[in-house]
Amino acid sequence: MNLVLPHRDHQNKALAFIAACQEAGTEMAGHSELDCVPYETWLQKIYNHHFHRDVPKGRVPASTFLAFEGSTLVGIINIRHKLNAFLCEAGGHIGYMVHPAHRQKGYATEMVRQGVQWMRDALSIDKVLITCSPDNPASRKTILNNGGVYENTVDNALLGIVERYWIA
Repeated sequence: MNLVLPHRDHQNKALAFIAACQEAGTEMAGHSELDCVPYETWLQKIYNHHFHRDVPKGRVPASTFLAFEGSTLVGIINIRHKLNAFLCEAGGHIGYMVHPAHRQKGYATEMVRQGVQWMRDALSIDKVLITCSPDNPASRKTILNNGGVYENTVDNALLGIVERYWIA
């Protein structure tokens, strides 16, 4: 599996990915907007955040990668370059989503593994916060498979009850 920055050539696959996730009732914050903004606008936002340009107040720089197995888009991972107060409490460094047709095949675990490694190599971040909902055992398993150590559970005004884990 390879993590790659989105590109114009990925438009059809990215839109189909988001549509499949929405149809399955799962969405990833910041990427469901693909169905209501032009792909080029979304792509520009992704590159701006990746290169620390025009990051809106209250947001942090972040890198979004598409996860491909061969030519198949199996997931999207968002890596925040630093934590603000909200991310430190409930959002964490990493958010990810796997295509509904490709779940329970180990892709989430590999995406997080590669994402954590990228953070170490590119950002010199050695301690990564990752969170999940208590009613998402698949996400908890992904975190634990990557060495996540449970810290606590918080009740966030926006996200609700969230379990917090650190990967060192």
